[in-house]
Amino acid sequence: MVHLYQSLKNTVKFGFKSKIIEDSLGNSVSNFGLIFKSILLGNILLRLLENNSARPIGLMLPNIVPTAIIFFAIQYLGKTAAIINFTSGSKNIISCLEKSDIKYIVTSKKFIDQGDMGSLITKIENKNYKFIYLEDIRKILSLKDKLFAIKDFILNVFISKKLEENQSAVILYTSGTESDPKGVNLTHQNLFSNRMQVLESLKINRNEKFFTCLPFFHSFGLGIGVLLPILYGCKVFLYPTPLHFQTIPKLINETKSTVFFSTDTFLKKYIPHINKSTFNNLKYLIAGAEKVDVSTHEQYREFGVQILEGYGVTEASPAVSVNTKENYKIGSVGKFISGVDYKIEKIDGYEEGGLLFIKGKNVITKYLGQSEEFDWYNTGDVVRVDKEGYLFILGRLKRFAKIAGEMISLSQIEEFPKKLWPENTSIVCSIKDEKKGEALILLTDNKNSNLSELSSFMQEAGLSNLYFPKKIKIISEFPILGSGKINFRSLQEIAES
Repeated sequence: MVHLYQSLKNTVKFGFKSKIIEDSLGNSVSNFGLIFKSILLGNILLRLLENNSARPIGLMLPNIVPTAIIFFAIQYLGKTAAIINFTSGSKNIISCLEKSDIKYIVTSKKFIDQGDMGSLITKIENKNYKFIYLEDIRKILSLKDKLFAIKDFILNVFISKKLEENQSAVILYTSGTESDPKGVNLTHQNLFSNRMQVLESLKINRNEKFFTCLPFFHSFGLGIGVLLPILYGCKVFLYPTPLHFQTIPKLINETKSTVFFSTDTFLKKYIPHINKSTFNNLKYLIAGAEKVDVSTHEQYREFGVQILEGYGVTEASPAVSVNTKENYKIGSVGKFISGVDYKIEKIDGYEEGGLLFIKGKNVITKYLGQSEEFDWYNTGDVVRVDKEGYLFILGRLKRFAKIAGEMISLSQIEEFPKKLWPENTSIVCSIKDEKKGEALILLTDNKNSNLSELSSFMQEAGLSNLYFPKKIKIISEFPILGSGKINFRSLQEIAES
């Protein structure tokens, strides 16, 4: 079953699965309950969407059971769920909403209050976007709604209706080489293909229990941490943030979770809070989003855990390659999963490896709102593949930084010093950082540049502190290529020196 909602209905063949989703607030739902409640909320949601037609529906909620229900309610309605990164600042959020032609966003008053996001909501509402709150949906829920949902549940489960697999299912957002985030429009076919590819590579069985603390707006959090287990018949425990470093190792043990996805940055933070019993039940610890340090591998091996490092991009739904228990090589990101074709193009100035291009049923062929289609997706990563087929990431050609697992566009950040000091040249580089994986450094020829002034300027524009450079380095002259362009490779060496 390719369509997400069809796939959800198909879980009835696995039998009744109690608590297929649980969360840290004590909520839980069975697979049958998830189908029923998605119909119930979908019918109410439809009444609230005035003249919304085919527009995507925004979703701005943390990792809790109601988020999963609303997500599948949107799929039940045959609409697209646009998942908003609520940590990215008002400027980026509004840019995403404009690109996606969204009018309505589903969220929760309690979530907004707890996250102190009142001013963010006001800024978004001032741009004429409307919020639908879970609390208001519950208020208008009636017995009549429940009776209609029971009828629709019976009809939906027992009567098969063909749904369009190439239709848009989810919109996620990732910063591009331009200054604003790009919309990645994933179809039901994209997501289905990647689930099947990952299951084939990792040989996960239906008795596993996933612990998912990567958020819904994170491509791995949604595609592999939520959709894969639920639609395959596995159970999943949702936790709202990966940042609770003391709590998460304890909960992995208490929930008897067997599958956990994380990043090198977070794995390092969990180490002081791990003990011999933490991973008693864990069978798969998969790390992605950034390179895993050898020291991290070594420390987790002391706890009897082998980290399976993988590689993915949002545009590939997201998995591209992964180490497995049968095929494993430390330092690599594993072998390409089945169905992903690749080619490597040489790059001037790079002695080793080349630029990675991929294609497959899990890979998009264009960005949201852009007419230009591509046969091969340019990952922007410089890689090499050894004789045994293992993929090694050598660096990123595109100008991004990964900070605490988040992709940050350097070009976007550079707009602010250019506006603040228009007569000067300012370039942002990323350097290794022990705490967050990478940190941003601004190189400028402005001798009077001030870091506090720049940070305040960016904060006023609605950017979060992930986007703020942590250091300024003043240089007298920028290295230039023969073509007249900035030599970013030489500039990177200056930043690291």
